Amino acid sequence: MELVLVLGIVAMLAGVVLVNVPAFRSSRILDEGGRRFATGLRMARADAANRGRRIRLAFDPDTYDPLVLWEPEPLTAPGEFVLFTACGWQRFLKVEGVWVERCDFTGDSMYRALVDAGVAGELAQESDLATITFEPNGSSDSVVVLLVAAEAPDGPRARIALNGVTGIVDWNVLTLEELDVLEMAMEAP
Repeated sequence: MELVLVLGIVAMLAGVVLVNVPAFRSSRILDEGGRRFATGLRMARADAANRGRRIRLAFDPDTYDPLVLWEPEPLTAPGEFVLFTACGWQRFLKVEGVWVERCDFTGDSMYRALVDAGVAGELAQESDLATITFEPNGSSDSVVVLLVAAEAPDGPRARIALNGVTGIVDWNVLTLEELDVLEMAMEAP
């Protein structure tokens, strides 16, 4: 009986130690960040379609925090994006301890060649992260976003891929080696 009690206490202590291991904690944070960011992309697409307005995700050039912008007057002021202060889903795009490392276009977009006026145009010129535009017809730019945990900057990455034509958002957590192999495979003809 004493042996079972000792084994139970050892198992509980091992569980407490495992939960507090930094790599395990950063992996959990990164997993949550990937899920939430993917949800935010889906909600941006739905909101653009429901409102009949273009919505854009830009990134602050200093902090890389995602900013939600929208085109409030597409007929009288086309291409002018302003901060979308009534956005109820912006909280999904930011997770404490996770930041956006990269955001790259992976497909065509008819609006990317245009130079937009206003806040979005200024942010796009200052930031090296792609600005994602969601159209009222349900399409968007096709992008790949990489998230990294602040506790493990040399650790795994959450990779979120948005197909702008279908709206499918796919995400997974990859090690740096897996990410390199995937990027080489995508670059090969």
